[in-house]
Amino acid sequence: MTERWIDLSGQVALVTGAASGIGRATARALAEAGAKVLAVDRDQAGAEAVAAQVGGGARMLDVADSAGWDVIRQWIDTDFGRLDILVNSAGVSLKDSVGDPAMDIYHRTFAINVEGSLHGMRVALDFMRRQGKGAIINLSSTASLKGNPIMASYGASKAAVAHFTRSAAVENLRAGHDIRINAVHPGLIETAMAGEFYGIFAKLGSPDTIRAAVTTGRAGQPEEVADLILFLASDRASFISGASINIDRAASA
Repeated sequence: MTERWIDLSGQVALVTGAASGIGRATARALAEAGAKVLAVDRDQAGAEAVAAQVGGGARMLDVADSAGWDVIRQWIDTDFGRLDILVNSAGVSLKDSVGDPAMDIYHRTFAINVEGSLHGMRVALDFMRRQGKGAIINLSSTASLKGNPIMASYGASKAAVAHFTRSAAVENLRAGHDIRINAVHPGLIETAMAGEFYGIFAKLGSPDTIRAAVTTGRAGQPEEVADLILFLASDRASFISGASINIDRAASA
């Protein structure tokens, strides 16, 4: 039999936001490569449906809830004993601008996108440092690369995710841990979040008009992002850490 180019057999992978979109596609890709996939999401039924498809486990998790992460840590430790891969895919995109008098959108966006990723890394690093090895992939966005007058907190939160990624990558490698931590920056991908994006920018026209304005011909598919995440999670990417990789078909080039 031909050897798999990527083989994650025996590895345990945790995917947040696994019930839909990029998270769901990533859970499937990791499982197809042989990993035991743990799907977590605020949508418990959705996470359980994905777990049933990939033969893994599922739990409900609000990534902004520190106590919820402690429950996830205990579940992993008790039932699996290790964690080799973390994909921080959960996120929100909400409309706001700098100077808005209310700060609730900012607080919610940063709680989920930034603090949720930090909670995930905190838990994953406990396992990975003990094992001496691991891979973390954080979902940033090309929205972090330029200003946006009506999605300011979203872009800023994704820039923070990328910066924490770089800092954690340097910290762990310098400490002697073979833990690779990278950020993926998708452009417009056809997910439920893209539907929200079309709604926010509805004044520009139809979804087709918006896609034409912000892409180089088409939006991406979740599976295309999942393939990149799968590569970064594998030993095929053994010399890649602290990277921020755009996946947007040159839209931000």
